[in-house]
Amino acid sequence: MESARPPIPSYLWVVPYTLSFSALLITSQPLRAAMFVPIAGILLHITTLGIAPSEHAMACALTQLTLQMLDFLVLTDSHSELRLADQVTDTDQLPLYERVKWVLRLMTSPRLVGWVNEPKNGIPPRPTDASRLRFALKQLAYLGLNLLVLNIVDITMTLRSQWQSAHELGVAGTWALRSVYALQQGLLTWMGIKLSHHIWIMLVLATGRWMPNDLPPLFSKPGNAITLRKFWGRTWHQMLRRVITSPSAFVANTLLNLPRHGKLSRYTQLYLAFFFSGLIHAWPEYMLFGHFGGSMRFFLLQALAIHCEDTLISLAGGMGVKQSKMWEISGYIWVWQWFTWCIPAWVGPLLESGVPGAKVEIIQGLCAYHSKGCYLPA
Repeated sequence: MESARPPIPSYLWVVPYTLSFSALLITSQPLRAAMFVPIAGILLHITTLGIAPSEHAMACALTQLTLQMLDFLVLTDSHSELRLADQVTDTDQLPLYERVKWVLRLMTSPRLVGWVNEPKNGIPPRPTDASRLRFALKQLAYLGLNLLVLNIVDITMTLRSQWQSAHELGVAGTWALRSVYALQQGLLTWMGIKLSHHIWIMLVLATGRWMPNDLPPLFSKPGNAITLRKFWGRTWHQMLRRVITSPSAFVANTLLNLPRHGKLSRYTQLYLAFFFSGLIHAWPEYMLFGHFGGSMRFFLLQALAIHCEDTLISLAGGMGVKQSKMWEISGYIWVWQWFTWCIPAWVGPLLESGVPGAKVEIIQGLCAYHSKGCYLPA
């Protein structure tokens, strides 16, 4: 149900991005750090106002931007520590026009692809296509396939309306139905994010500046997801990797002064990374509900499960258990059933509040056009 709250003024969603862009142009590190204050202030101001369900996605983006600017403006001397792979001149020494392009690249490269800071693991292999046109046509085909899959999954979910009514309790009928529900929610999220990425790739290709090799896929192969660690570290998109690992490393290594590369530091950063990921998703819930929903619990549970998973795998390795096909199949089932248990309690309250999801009606439109009376839900 849509909230009765008035919409947030449009300028409050736009100004933080303008401030962030302007701040990254400044050559003085102390002045860049000072620019974080008004950005965070706008986030806090919107929090006091509260948001409508239709503004949830913008609130998530703004929360992510604020945490990203905490990294780029405060925790990191971005002009000296962040460099493009082919960058020769120091960022401070670049002419204003070149610095504008540098900032634009930085703000549109959350995975830092093409930067010396690009993660060594987690980014899928780069495309081998030499033709921009052929690669663009592939993206167009994938886009159509994503739309069709979204349409089919949405139809199957709407036809089983009892799943929606069971969201808040985190129960979706029998365990078998809950397992199917987890797959459906995963597909909706996966395809919805990929949809935007395919459009972004086609826009980038249209500039003529980048080649297919510069644009690796957003998600890795599902076959990698034999453990939760591999699911979150390889299979799932890595758009938040820098945003959540930079403040985690700062807390563990600088504030707590834990031994770098030690087990205590690694697992402290694991829990902190999922805490910050939870914060990106939970803060908009607070804006919407006036209290935190299921996001923080969901993401902290991921860290706990990965910690337990690592322990069990280490024990199994010490007992001489070797990875096999059966081990991989068991891993897929484990990951699937884990999300079957923990997803509904997170997404249920959001969906019941009226937060809009992806809505595609290709099949319904074809049915209506041909007047075949297929009676599919709109």
